[in-house]
Amino acid sequence: MGKHRKTYLVPLALALCLPAQADERAINLDLYQTSLLQASGHPNELARWHGIWNFDNGRMDEARAYFERAASYGDKLSQHFLTLMYWNGEGVERDPAVAYVWADLAAERANNHDMLEMRERIWGELTEQQRRRALEIGPGYYAKYGDAAAQPRNDAAIRRFMRTQTGTRVGLLTSKLDVSAGRPDLWAGGGTSSFGPVKSTGTEFYADSRTRPGAYWKAEDVSLKALLKQVGAGRVDVGEVKKVEAPATTGDQGK
Repeated sequence: MGKHRKTYLVPLALALCLPAQADERAINLDLYQTSLLQASGHPNELARWHGIWNFDNGRMDEARAYFERAASYGDKLSQHFLTLMYWNGEGVERDPAVAYVWADLAAERANNHDMLEMRERIWGELTEQQRRRALEIGPGYYAKYGDAAAQPRNDAAIRRFMRTQTGTRVGLLTSKLDVSAGRPDLWAGGGTSSFGPVKSTGTEFYADSRTRPGAYWKAEDVSLKALLKQVGAGRVDVGEVKKVEAPATTGDQGK
C-alpha cells in the first residue's frame, strides 16, 4: 500500500498550490475514484479526497464541508487546507483568526516543522483583536477537531476496517488482491482503458500502517512531512507588497 500512497503525494502537492480553475486540474476522475477505493475504511482520507475533488472543481462550499469532516477525524492535511482557504479567502470569506485556529490544530502534534512555522507566521500577522478572537474561539474548535476528540473516531473506523480482512491466515500474506478503479482493463473492441485496476496484496492493503491506529498516525505524519517538503507547506501570502522608488542616479542629482 505504501508505494501507492507515495504516488498520490504529487497530485496532493498540486492541489495545495493550484487555484480551482475549469482548465487546470490537480487530479483526474480516474485518480479520484481509485483514491477513494484505496482509502476504504479510513473516513478521514475519504472526506479529504472528496474535499480535494470539490475544491479542484470549484465547488468551494462542498470542499469546505468535506475538509471539516476529515478534520473531525484528525486529518492534519485537511486542517492545513482549511488554514489556506481561510487565510487566502479561497472559497470562503477571509478570516485570519479562523485561519490561525486551523493552523494551530494542524500543528497540534508539534512534530512537523512546516506546520509549526506556518502557525507562527500567521500569528505574527494577526492584529491584537484577531489574536484575542482566535484565543476565544480556539477551545471550541479543539473540542471537536483536536486529536483527543478526533483520533478516537478514526481509530474506531480503522479497527472495523481491520476486521474486514478475508482469506486464510496463511494465504493472506501471499495472495493477490485487486483494487479496481471502476473500469475494465480491456474495453469492447479491444481498446484499453486509461487507468486499470490498482494491484495490491493482502499484506499491503491490510498493513499495520493501515489497520493499527498507532502505526497509521505515524505513517500519516511521515507522508505529510514528505508532501509539505515538496510544496513548501502551501501558499500563504503574508504582508502587502510595497513599491520602493529607485534611488536617483548621479546624473539626476541637482536637477
